[in-house]
Amino acid sequence: MKVVRKKYDRSYYDALIHREIPNSPRNRTRLRAVLARKREGKLLEIGCGKGEFLKLAQKHFDVEGMDTSRYAIAAVRGFLGKKARREDVELATLMPEHYDVIAIFNVLEHLKRPGQVIDKIYHGLAKRGIVIGSVPNNAGLIGKLHTALANLCDRTHCSTHAPHHWLSLFRKSGFRKIQFFGEIMVGKNTNMYIRRKFWKHTSFNLMFICEK
Repeated sequence: MKVVRKKYDRSYYDALIHREIPNSPRNRTRLRAVLARKREGKLLEIGCGKGEFLKLAQKHFDVEGMDTSRYAIAAVRGFLGKKARREDVELATLMPEHYDVIAIFNVLEHLKRPGQVIDKIYHGLAKRGIVIGSVPNNAGLIGKLHTALANLCDRTHCSTHAPHHWLSLFRKSGFRKIQFFGEIMVGKNTNMYIRRKFWKHTSFNLMFICEK
């Protein structure tokens, strides 16, 4: 089992401590957060992995998936066909004002130019569309320790910024309704959201939901 991950191969997704569980509580929680704001429409997940979230979301949305991993996209094409595409989001073009929801869970920290991708997401969303996603919470003692450990184990991380930096990037792209809150893991593939003001000091991940 690989502890240190350097590339998006099979071991990146299937290692025991990283493996996603189908129909996981974490993905159900993510979907509930989306459905609280959007009940239908077109949904794109950037960095969709093997498609566990998309399998749940397709019950409510017309879904598409994008990932840079050949291994991951092969799994998603098993149930999405051509709606799953292998593409690097930093090089990709998104149709303007096309999606009602764009999901990007723990992807931005892997990108050298996350601000440019946030710009793409903004322009790819329809009016009042939302982006939901997460990045490591590089704030507070717990968040900083967790981020440092994640960076040590996952060498593909290159943009683990503090919350104020992410807020600046979303505002610069044009988002005005921006909500930040925290995520902690309470078991394998089971999470909890923390929305009170002290979330920065207790959370592993920074969650964001932004409306165009």
